[in-house]
This record gives sequence, structure tokens and C-alpha cells, in this order.
Amino acid sequence: MKNIAHVLNALIVLYTFLLLQGSVNAAFWEDHFEQEAVDDWQHIGNDSVWTVEDGFLRAEIQAQNQWRVIFERYQFIAYSGPYNGFTITLETVGATRARFGIALAKHFQNPVTETEEDGYYLFFTNDMQVSRDGGVFVGPEQRWDTDALQQMELHFKDGRFQLNADGESRLDFRDANFDHIDTIAFVLAGFVTEDVNTGSAWVDTFTVDGLAVSPKRKLTTTWASLKQKQP
Repeated sequence: MKNIAHVLNALIVLYTFLLLQGSVNAAFWEDHFEQEAVDDWQHIGNDSVWTVEDGFLRAEIQAQNQWRVIFERYQFIAYSGPYNGFTITLETVGATRARFGIALAKHFQNPVTETEEDGYYLFFTNDMQVSRDGGVFVGPEQRWDTDALQQMELHFKDGRFQLNADGESRLDFRDANFDHIDTIAFVLAGFVTEDVNTGSAWVDTFTVDGLAVSPKRKLTTTWASLKQKQP
């Protein structure tokens, strides 16, 4: 009973201190893909399999039907959005017979249907596309002849997107409609014909710097840590 009282007192003091510090701080998060992390990532889609093995996150297209475009996401959920002022870095990333990279999305209200849609910027290792609610074109054309990269870096702040690949600047542009990002995800895209099991991708490390962390988030993390230490 005394242990519980001490923990509660510690949390009250901590929460008061965090409120006095300010509402939001920045955090750094990384994943070396050494084990499955169901609390950090969520697969969205039905046409691929995502696994963690040998220090890599691997994705393979396994489509349900022939002759169709595949648009699969592996969404970052360890920290909830919205996001702004962050940098994502991928190490040893690439794909074979598919397109792979990072999808940044924002929720928009469709004035005609009055439903919510997602607007995407898709940053692949060899291309960049804009997508509305998951529509993507997968053809033979590509901007860059780099299916694989040693490092891919993507920075976003206040509508400005900056993409670097292996130390070289590839894109630097603004979109005033994207004042923040609602979701961050890996994206796997491809077009399947008769062979529904074609296309694969891999990445060794994912890091994101500049995540906004509120006092509530800090308190939740600390509470979980304190509970684990209780006998």
C-alpha cells in the first residue's frame, strides 16, 4: 500500500513539473527492427505481408486479386499525430519490382461527399507522387534510377517538404494546404498481373526526430515504467 502511495505522489509531482515546463517538447524515436512491435506499427491493407527478421523490416506483395494496383501502408502509431517540424531518416532501404518509401498524409474534408479523405505525398526511393485517398500510378517511368539507397532523409515543417537521398538534395517544395501531417507510414506500391506474389521491399532502420511530446504523453510513459518496477 505504501508503494502505491509513493508512486501516486511521484506522479502528482511529475505532472505538476511537466505542466510548469511547457505544453510540448520534442522527442527522438528510432526502430532498428530487432523484434516485432505491434504497439508501434499498424499494417493497413490486405495485399502484403510485413515481417521483422535479421534486423530488417521486410514487406512482400501477396495480392488478393490479379491485374490491380497495390497500395499498402505500415503506419507509425508509437506517437500519435498531428506532426510538424520533424525529420525522418531511413537506412539501407530499397525495393525489387515495387515502389517503397514514406507516405505523409493529411486529412481533408471532401466538400461534395462531406466525407474525410487523405491527401498523400509519397516519397519512394526512385520517385515521388501525390495521391488522393490512396490512388497511385505505378508505371515504368521514375524520377531517379535508385531502387535502393543507403540513406533517405525527409524533412517537413509548416508545409515545406525536403527530400535528400544518399547526401544529395532531391526535392524542396512547399504546399500551403499541408500545415501539418496527420499520419506517417511506410508505403509499398506496385502493379500485379498474373503473378500476385511479385514485389518486395526492405529497410534496416527508421528514425524520426522532432516529435511533439505533451506532458500527458510523458506521464503515460512514466506511469507504465513505474508499474513495471512494482513487485
